Amino acid sequence: MEETSSAPTAPPVADRVWGPGWVVFGAAIMLGAWRTDRLQAQGVEWFAAPGLLPGILGLLIALTGVLIAVRARRSVVGSSIADPGDEQAWDLRRVGLTLLLCLGFAAGLVGRGLPFGALAGVYLFTHITLLQWPERRAAGQTLRGLALAAAVAVGGALIVPFIFESVFLVRLP
Repeated sequence: MEETSSAPTAPPVADRVWGPGWVVFGAAIMLGAWRTDRLQAQGVEWFAAPGLLPGILGLLIALTGVLIAVRARRSVVGSSIADPGDEQAWDLRRVGLTLLLCLGFAAGLVGRGLPFGALAGVYLFTHITLLQWPERRAAGQTLRGLALAAAVAVGGALIVPFIFESVFLVRLP
């Protein structure tokens, strides 16, 4: 049986910096999307405008940045990582791992004849599991973390293809 820990830990220092950074980045994307030609003169409907999807994604990025910043601000001081150098090293490894997984997904898996939804689910499960593993293991919540990653992966595998194909009318590989 897993042991659970209810002791709160502070998010990485990077969350206090990157939270607002993601807000600015998302806002910049929304501004660029807003300035994109809507092609009304060519009879393009509002829901097919070229800037709509980037604008929605920019909004979601900005909202996620707000959530990260709020969580960092509300967090209890007293991280489980004793040495800030260890925290920075882990942050760099997380960025590297994220880049590796994204490139592996885009260049190594997509377009190989496998269903996009299934690939998205495998990617989400792997990404969430690998990034949360040290914290979940330290807190004795590995099964909970795997269950959460699986739930997000299944949801993503079903929702992502539906949204792209049915709402945005984008053919997926």
